Amino acid sequence: MLMRFFPALAALLLGFSVVHTGWSQTAPGTWNRATWTVLHDGDSLDHAWTGGLTAPQWSPFDADLDGDDDLMAFDRDGSRVVVFERLANGDLTVNWEWAMGFPALVDWCLLRDFNCDGMADIFTSHMNGIRVFENTTAAGEAPSFSAAPLDLTASFDFGSGASELPVICIGMDLPAIMDHDDDGDLDIITFTETATTLYRFQGQSPCGLELVCTNRCYGMLEEAAENNALFIGDDFECSFNVADPGIVAPEVNRTGLHAGGALTSLQLEAGGPKDLLVTDVTYPSTIGVVMESSSTGLDSAVFLDTEFPANLWGDQAVNLPRFPAAFHLDVDLDGTKDLLFSPNTPLETNDDAGVHWFKNTGSEDAPLWAFQDSAYLQRDMIDMGRGAYPVLTDFDGDGLLDLAVANKERHEGIDQTPAFVASYRNVGSANQPRFDKVNDDWIPLSTFQIESAYPAFGDLDGDGDIDVIVGDELGLLHRFDNVAEEGAWPSYVLAALSIPDVNTGNAIDVGQFATPQLLDMDGDGDLDMVVGEKNGTLTLVEQDALGAWSVYTSPIHGETWGGLLVDNLLGINGYCVPALTETEEGLRVFVANEVGRVQDFGVFTGDWDADLVEMNDNVFNLQPGFRAAAAFADLNQDGLLDGLIGIQNGGLLAFEGSEGSTETLAETAVQDAFNPLVMPNPGQEAIQWSAGRVGTGELQVWSIHGQRVHRQSVAGMASGGLDTRGWEAGAYILVWTNDKGAPEGAPLTWIKLPD
Repeated sequence: MLMRFFPALAALLLGFSVVHTGWSQTAPGTWNRATWTVLHDGDSLDHAWTGGLTAPQWSPFDADLDGDDDLMAFDRDGSRVVVFERLANGDLTVNWEWAMGFPALVDWCLLRDFNCDGMADIFTSHMNGIRVFENTTAAGEAPSFSAAPLDLTASFDFGSGASELPVICIGMDLPAIMDHDDDGDLDIITFTETATTLYRFQGQSPCGLELVCTNRCYGMLEEAAENNALFIGDDFECSFNVADPGIVAPEVNRTGLHAGGALTSLQLEAGGPKDLLVTDVTYPSTIGVVMESSSTGLDSAVFLDTEFPANLWGDQAVNLPRFPAAFHLDVDLDGTKDLLFSPNTPLETNDDAGVHWFKNTGSEDAPLWAFQDSAYLQRDMIDMGRGAYPVLTDFDGDGLLDLAVANKERHEGIDQTPAFVASYRNVGSANQPRFDKVNDDWIPLSTFQIESAYPAFGDLDGDGDIDVIVGDELGLLHRFDNVAEEGAWPSYVLAALSIPDVNTGNAIDVGQFATPQLLDMDGDGDLDMVVGEKNGTLTLVEQDALGAWSVYTSPIHGETWGGLLVDNLLGINGYCVPALTETEEGLRVFVANEVGRVQDFGVFTGDWDADLVEMNDNVFNLQPGFRAAAAFADLNQDGLLDGLIGIQNGGLLAFEGSEGSTETLAETAVQDAFNPLVMPNPGQEAIQWSAGRVGTGELQVWSIHGQRVHRQSVAGMASGGLDTRGWEAGAYILVWTNDKGAPEGAPLTWIKLPD
């Protein structure tokens, strides 16, 4: 009843609840990257467990200083760094250690050698500008970069004298960084901050970063505000420029917000200055811009190929669903630079076919472009498109755990983003798993418009085979029964759309993005459900002997199991995904979250009302990408847990447990519960409170009207007092929070009597 009167407090109490008690265990030990074989159509995937790619940006660089170029991919989706090592035979393999030396990056990253030491440095986005990290790699060591970055500035003169100002590059854009004029230093071309013209920042000294803004209307071209059309020649107008860039057309006024663009500088035709490739955030095509030197000495656009490279020595146009960005590098080591195109946005992209390779069959100065592949390197990965949710189950009864992988969606066109579940049969041995893909679209989800599917497998009807419950984006749960013959690979048909709660008759709805797991939580011999959801909590759903389901409501935590709340990005969601796993100590509560980590909430005691304590906020000690999901099992029969992590980029990462990891951990004592008490109640001028152990966060007091009237730190305190003189008579709610800001223990109501 009180929740109706103060929604702010209701949100605090119901939406954020982590309380600490239960079995406490030490943190997991180490995990090694697994290299288990994965087969697609009989072919082994070279990069199966890379995690997929969404919006990668490509840079060649000599990571190990051995004289040949390795390859770095920075994925804008999740700010991931993946480094591919070049082997002696020219093949590429992921080197996870090499990525560890990179600093935290956002938006974009290009590797360029600015100081002529033969080592590529990091150029990256920072507050709509450009930041540089110098390469400090030592011979024989993994790549490393300076801890103190340099924020790029340039000399600007708009007519009132030169000023040193930040180099401008909007975070969603991608600049062109190279020696554009072949004078031995790096130049930079970016879109302007609010318009659709181009800045050119000219390098002033070889092996340095001194820059001058020489043009704000570079190339005498302008992108339209309403689409990706370019104006050149007589159609071009420059309304504002630096002092004396050359002859500028009469001033005009243009409006429109620059929504995003990507630039690449290279030679498209023999002779003349470097040309440009220009793309726009809302279009699938790339525009080739041929430049010539004008009589004023300025580079000017003279020809546009709006379907590049179809009309500039290519066999077809680039066609990525949205915002392609071009990267000029030698893909096949033939001595001539090719082009890779990838989306420069994670939104509405062809997630699993987003690296298009055009081979240069001509020369550097006179290129000829031949399309080669739409999924370069991706083709050798498990890449489900958007999102990847792994589940390990023995589907065929051979004693080996097989693999199912679901996704949020796969982009197949405008308003065509179906969800899929792929299945992999384990054709390896007890000591060495080997996964062979059986099918891509295993469960008939699209027939019933089920989106953002997450499967939970188990025998629901007692016939000895594996059925499935699928959670969806709306927070609903759907049942599919296995109708395959005994011993055959499962085949699923819908048994119940939107499973109802037997107590209400309404569909069970946990919120949004339901992620169920089937386990016998009460020991009665049938399977119950633990269901994660968008708000970052878990819900218990009990199955009775007749197969009916009901949401469990705790007298302490309501529908939030154990008061659990996972970590999140903005303090709002969490996208909780359960991965409860049987260990020697009992059922261990692993939960994956929105930020890409897996949290450990200890061992389930069997008490559905008990608090769940966070024992480790990062089980794998890494954050590989956003929107994680996880699965644990001993896949190689060494007595240690192994693990799979799926991430938003559409792929999986695989880990083998080593000595000291979760399976071998020892129990410690039970931690005291945090059970606050208030005396006297009712009271007048003061109150005293005490709890079963010291607090870690704050004490907050809320009035019956939803106003917070008091707030103080209680970190390290197991008891305390409050002076309540001057408070209005009435009811107050006392809430203790932990060090993450989530309520700890049950809230208490205190009655203030008139003074």
